[in-house]
Amino acid sequence: MTNNLFTKRYDDPQRCSAAAAHHDWLAGLQSGVHLPHLVTRAPRHLVFERLPGRTPQVADLPRVAATLGQLHDAAHRRELCSARLDQFHSTSTGLALPDFASPRRKALRRAARVTGIDLAALDAVLGRVDLPVAFYKDPNIRNYLVEGEDIAVVDFDDLTLAPFGYDLAGLIVTASLTYGSLDQRLLTDCIDAYRAAISPIRCGRDELRQYAELHHLLTLRYLGTNGYRHPWPTVRPWPNPFAST
Repeated sequence: MTNNLFTKRYDDPQRCSAAAAHHDWLAGLQSGVHLPHLVTRAPRHLVFERLPGRTPQVADLPRVAATLGQLHDAAHRRELCSARLDQFHSTSTGLALPDFASPRRKALRRAARVTGIDLAALDAVLGRVDLPVAFYKDPNIRNYLVEGEDIAVVDFDDLTLAPFGYDLAGLIVTASLTYGSLDQRLLTDCIDAYRAAISPIRCGRDELRQYAELHHLLTLRYLGTNGYRHPWPTVRPWPNPFAST
């Protein structure tokens, strides 16, 4: 029986409780996306159904992008159509989702100084509040499982508000850091698959490129670990949107 279960342990009971609340909210969206069943809750650990599957490979990325879009679409339609990126949002389950900028501004500004990115340009991206709202759930490629035609989503530790396209950019960055440069045709397929799932909400390429740089800054410290072997500047599939002209 234990082979069918996966235990996630936490040092902090609050993070454990938050992860359970995140899972419950995502499951309640009724998006049709496969999530593991949460079997047992304890102060410092959660026991999930162990799902079969493997880490997505490059060829799987368009299907993963479509799954991500499916989740974002359901969240926006059911819960987040009235949310603002600059304010926390209380969901129907009582879950308080943090705003977009506050949880990441300090780390982004610190990394931007190291890499020489213009802070004003960075703040302009963080400061946009006129965009439809989706959410951030760590889009690391290892947080998806492929089993046949099914794509499952796992890991529920972190959840905040975010604009549409932000997690898609994170998926592209983490896949590139893991597998190397991605083919332009594949990238187009990923973007098209995500857009089809969220229509009529739009996800612009300019915004996507900017969000990718945010993910690059936030993953800099993990390069060389977690399977991240390829530095983003060597595999970036488009010009750096923050580069000096």
